[in-house]
Amino acid sequence: MYVRQRTQRVKPDDKHSTVDEPQQDPIDILMKEHEECLKYLARLHNAAGYIKSNGFSFEAYSQIAETIRFIDTVVRQHDEKEEKYLFPVMDRHIVGPPQSLRSEHRELWFAFRQLLRTVEDIEEGRLHGTSIAELVQSAEAVVEVLTSHIAKENEVVYPMAKQIMTKEEYCQLKEQIEKLPLLVPEHPQPH
Repeated sequence: MYVRQRTQRVKPDDKHSTVDEPQQDPIDILMKEHEECLKYLARLHNAAGYIKSNGFSFEAYSQIAETIRFIDTVVRQHDEKEEKYLFPVMDRHIVGPPQSLRSEHRELWFAFRQLLRTVEDIEEGRLHGTSIAELVQSAEAVVEVLTSHIAKENEVVYPMAKQIMTKEEYCQLKEQIEKLPLLVPEHPQPH
């Protein structure tokens, strides 16, 4: 069951960490985390689509649960990195984008809580006539919010960050990110 396995910090020995590797450019690290996330979101989208078309299946549900665990650990820690290290530096130079991204993070976690509640209800046998529809709808909401958010960061925000930060700020960001475990494996692939 997902609920009993939820929310642990990724540690150096966890499957999503490759601390032994030399660290890279901090923005590249954040983008690699996004790449891994997009793979899980594709699986979530496919699983929700399968359930919507064919009805409930254990395999599709397992993919949803695995993606939830990924979001609740890796994506949560990724967002914390951005909010603790990247956005404050950007705040010194521009008004708007960092605040907008924080708001999108809150929107993501709201959608995620909805998905989590639906999954918990299903796992605990609190089923009703719309349970499957709610599962599909909440999964699709998470996919939509997070996919759009990642595109905005990759295409607009990260390039902007590279342009506006001073060399010293960028070096400091690199040092801060290097102290943290990497959140994606060397050869990322969902199961």
